[in-house]
Amino acid sequence: TIAHDPAADDHNGQVLSDADLAVLALPPTEYRVNTAKVRAEYGHVSDMDFRVGRSRVIDALLAAPTLFRTPQGRQLWEDAARTNLRAELASLSG
Repeated sequence: TIAHDPAADDHNGQVLSDADLAVLALPPTEYRVNTAKVRAEYGHVSDMDFRVGRSRVIDALLAAPTLFRTPQGRQLWEDAARTNLRAELASLSG
């Protein structure tokens, strides 16, 4: 799941990738709790370096035509995940 880019014919990989990214579509309050946990995991990284690195990750995710590989994943989570990512990116910039 590192690249979240399973082969087009790898349905199991697509489902696994979607399951891994489903956290991006949590309700906004839960998403913020989760991002606080992510920040805690990188507590050894300075705030500036974390913001730069996390922003790059979010930019790359948002640049993809879709975050989720299965039709079900896109239907269930795509819009909410993109909304959460954009909000997080804005908070990292501010």
